[in-house]
Amino acid sequence: MEAGARIWISDAEGDDAWILAEVKSRTAALLTAFPIHKPSSIIERPHLESESKSKEGDNDAPGELKYEGVELANNPLSETEQAEGKDNDMITLPHLHEPAILHAIGERFDRGEIYTWTGPVLIAVNPFQRLPLYTNEILEKYRRAGLLRSQGMGSTTVTLDPHIYAIADLSYRQMMAPGRKSQAILISGESGAGKTESTKIVMLYLTTLGMAANAGGGSGEIVEKGKSNGNGELTVMEKVL
Repeated sequence: MEAGARIWISDAEGDDAWILAEVKSRTAALLTAFPIHKPSSIIERPHLESESKSKEGDNDAPGELKYEGVELANNPLSETEQAEGKDNDMITLPHLHEPAILHAIGERFDRGEIYTWTGPVLIAVNPFQRLPLYTNEILEKYRRAGLLRSQGMGSTTVTLDPHIYAIADLSYRQMMAPGRKSQAILISGESGAGKTESTKIVMLYLTTLGMAANAGGGSGEIVEKGKSNGNGELTVMEKVL
């Protein structure tokens, strides 16, 4: 965290929870920085003494210097890196903490990308508008990719963007694979976050794949009116519900 390094500084009084700033100077006791968008201002943060001491209690150990309400910022991605999906999964970020997560999600949201991976977890942000993310063409793209992957033919170099279809497809493939593993998709969030709409999208994807399997005579067939088939197997809809 040398002079010139970009950092995030918590701001309990402003409109934003975190301010992007640049380190001006630092000592063992104090860090001085200025906001990127307001370089005339100066922000000072004291050193967190407990963070610099070693676990053995040796005060002479150099330990990592930490300052109150300060986190290192990730380097901004270029337009090319964004187009390549370098921020599709936040696990790949060098620094993963609250301001890094909020910034990454906000940057993607501004580009109309409301879905972001965090490992196997999908984060969705309600856009409060209709976006062309659920067309038949997009659904077919994820269906085809899931089918090829289930047959061991998926590409290891080409990955699809984060999408709720990917979550639904993975559950469907595991549910219909030999062994018929039961599946559960947890959709959580605050009121107005879009939980109901996300559930509808998942149900649409599952039933669409189930009907496609029925039409092709494959597994996972759906019988008219959602009734169980003659073999006593549950339909896709019954398994989901």
